[in-house]
Amino acid sequence: MSNRGEQALLKQSTILMLAVAIAGIVTGFVSGSQSILFDGFFSLIATFIKVLMLITAKLIAKESNHRFQFGFWHLEPMVLLIEGSFLMLIAIYAFLNGVFGIINGGRDIELGLVIIYAAVFTVVEFAYFFYVRRRNRKLKSSLIQFDNISWLVDAMLSVGLLISFLAALLLKSQGYGQWAVYVDPLILIVLALTMLPPAFKILGPALRDVLGIAPDTLDDQVRQVMDAAKTEHGFDDYVSYVQKHGRARFIEIHVVLPADYALSNVGQLDALREEISAKLGKPDAARWLTISFTGDKKWIA
Repeated sequence: MSNRGEQALLKQSTILMLAVAIAGIVTGFVSGSQSILFDGFFSLIATFIKVLMLITAKLIAKESNHRFQFGFWHLEPMVLLIEGSFLMLIAIYAFLNGVFGIINGGRDIELGLVIIYAAVFTVVEFAYFFYVRRRNRKLKSSLIQFDNISWLVDAMLSVGLLISFLAALLLKSQGYGQWAVYVDPLILIVLALTMLPPAFKILGPALRDVLGIAPDTLDDQVRQVMDAAKTEHGFDDYVSYVQKHGRARFIEIHVVLPADYALSNVGQLDALREEISAKLGKPDAARWLTISFTGDKKWIA
């Protein structure tokens, strides 16, 4: 399976996110802004996650081997689960940091520098988010799709920072400097709360895949196809199993034929397999389909 486009985009995303992380951490230390520093550390963690995604994409492109006979598809939801968990943890940390910042009397920061930082990276991060989303319409990669969430979150962080710092600047200019010191910790709290929905969006599907929960949509599709095939071809019974790991779909179908089923040759069974396969959708490298036929129900139990 070739996924060079996916790998190239992940590599590009990783390098750019590392640059954003370094800029955020440096600006946070210089300006004294905890929210900017938080943004930088978020970007740094996102960089490490992107490295894991790049490694996963390379492994998925490899052929299966004796140790991993079904390939490396299972790594994809595991990486996404790690990303979602990190997002959740960093959101909790940011929320607590913001609360303690308010309790301790706020923070005085260098507004000029942080406003420039927030404005520049708002433009850069939103531009890259829309660029990746457009590229992924052709690639249709779930890794890219979930990876791009980190760019959307980062862009939202930058917008929040920009608006809040402009508000703090306005407060200072109007003689309300004593309230401006609370802007930085308040931003942290708001940003933490806005990060929770993206974290759940990643965690939900990834956790289902890691736990091996059957995807309802795929299960319903298989059952509809097999119910129709059972009626049309006079099968006695069938049982089906489905599972999903990342983009990989595993489908196993066992069909019970009646004792008097008119079977002239093995090619007739292959023709039935082709028919069922076609009705399940166009085959691709991420679909593992097994269809077996038997005359004894004990083999489908």
